[in-house]
Amino acid sequence: MQNKHMLNKIQIRNFLPILFLFPSFLFPSEPYHNVQGFYGERAAGLGGAFTAIADDPSGAYYNPAGLGFTYNDGISISASNFKDVKRSYINIDTPGQVYNQTHQGFDPNFIGLLKNFDRWKFAFSIVNTYNYSYNRVDQVNYPLVSTSINSTRNYTKERYNQLLVGPSAAYLLTDKLSVGATLYYLNDTKEVSRTQFQQFSDLSYVMRSYVDNRRTSGIMPVIGIQYQPIQKVSLGFSYRRIFVMGGNRLYNEVYADSTRRPGSSAIDFIEGTGNGASSIEAGVLTQKPKLTTSIPQTSEMRFGVAFFPTSRFLASFDMIHTSGYKSNRNQDEISTFGRRITYTINDTEIRELTRVSTTNFAAGMEYYLADTFSVLAGIYTNEPNTKPISWTESAVDLYLQNAYGNQVQVNSGDNSLIYKVARSGTNPRNEYSRNKGLSLGFSWVTSKSSVSVTYIREVGNGNSRIDPNSLSQTFEYSAHSVYIMVSSRN
Repeated sequence: MQNKHMLNKIQIRNFLPILFLFPSFLFPSEPYHNVQGFYGERAAGLGGAFTAIADDPSGAYYNPAGLGFTYNDGISISASNFKDVKRSYINIDTPGQVYNQTHQGFDPNFIGLLKNFDRWKFAFSIVNTYNYSYNRVDQVNYPLVSTSINSTRNYTKERYNQLLVGPSAAYLLTDKLSVGATLYYLNDTKEVSRTQFQQFSDLSYVMRSYVDNRRTSGIMPVIGIQYQPIQKVSLGFSYRRIFVMGGNRLYNEVYADSTRRPGSSAIDFIEGTGNGASSIEAGVLTQKPKLTTSIPQTSEMRFGVAFFPTSRFLASFDMIHTSGYKSNRNQDEISTFGRRITYTINDTEIRELTRVSTTNFAAGMEYYLADTFSVLAGIYTNEPNTKPISWTESAVDLYLQNAYGNQVQVNSGDNSLIYKVARSGTNPRNEYSRNKGLSLGFSWVTSKSSVSVTYIREVGNGNSRIDPNSLSQTFEYSAHSVYIMVSSRN
């Protein structure tokens, strides 16, 4: 009974720091939407509605078959993107309290080369699909959520990046029909470090620090077809799929409590890799499930149509369907404390990898005000690849957790068997925002080169639940992007 009382006391004290490990609890996650950006000169201005056009090197990404309708001997293009993102979590602990997470960065996001050999076209492209960095220092003094806390300090650094590199080929079967394919090598990384220091009213303190680094490699083939039934209409289709080939991951966490007596249980350690994980918490040794080194192996289909009523005007429309993804495996745990052994049965779903299918739409237009100057505009949707988060669901989850602990336990002597029901509050995919965007671009074009500037505005709102021990909160998304693109033709 004394050991059990000690463990309960420690668990209650551990509960408090968890409240402040936002923005994403202990499980930082990859982007919550499938449309991460735009790549290439005209695609950005058209809001991504480029599948039925794809007639510059960025077609390698959107629809490699479109490369078959290019007629320049060679072309190179480079694009850079400045992005300013703000994510606001409203009423995070108490009414009126807002937590803002921001990102600002200027990165090259596309480089492509194209060579024309009669009916054969070959290309090579580098695509930086996303590159997010978050650095933040926060301090909360005397929070209303707990009168026993004097102050909490959080130091957070997060970085997420995905890079695609690979060749493309297209073949013009007839003057109206082209097929093409791209094979990208994929490198996806996540680097997270977070430290928290928390002082209580009795001047005791706790400190938690952890790092989580993952690298995943794979391939992403893209195949496409483009058909022009009549001179003024073009139809396009492309399909892509992510195949994970390998990866590695390292997680390390240290937790210290000033009220603990010196000894083997004074500090908690959690370490894990893709081969296994374990922890020592309050003297309890636990064999945990191995960490995932993968990313969701989703597929995507793009359907596009473009209309060219005059030599100066075009309109395009895309539908983009991205599949969902779910992966399951054994995630049970075994804990030992002296002679006591506890086996915990956990839900088998790897919720870090779970994705919900999305269908997005994009529409754009381009009009040449002069022979060398055009204006482009577009609109698009960006639906979340997460499950909806509701206030009612969070309220039910908290009730079940407080009333029943979301688990069933059976004891036999020194042995225990625990069945844990997965909590919605600890889902790492804890953000849901339905976004919409618009684009406006200007392009100056000559026979040898072109320069364009495009502005993208994306906004959205929904709900999130970054604190598993509180109700869901309102979430708002706001992003500004400026794309600068330069190309040359031979």
